[in-house]
Amino acid sequence: MDKLLLAVKLVITALVLILFVQNIAMVEVRFLTWSLSLPLALLLVVIYLLGMVSGRSLMGLVRRLRRNGGAHEHRR
Repeated sequence: MDKLLLAVKLVITALVLILFVQNIAMVEVRFLTWSLSLPLALLLVVIYLLGMVSGRSLMGLVRRLRRNGGAHEHRR
């Protein structure tokens, strides 16, 4: 099982590296008056990380609301 997990991790790492190497072209990102040029691969990494942070924050909020909502129901 450990060898299978290692193989899966190696395949995923190889795919990410291939994605990164094949997407080194510069792209321009514009937002309102702000403009930024950066490699597409770096943009993908930044968007992925922002998604991780926002998803974790959203899940924390949902858990807290569920916990507090359940506590209020028990007090009645």
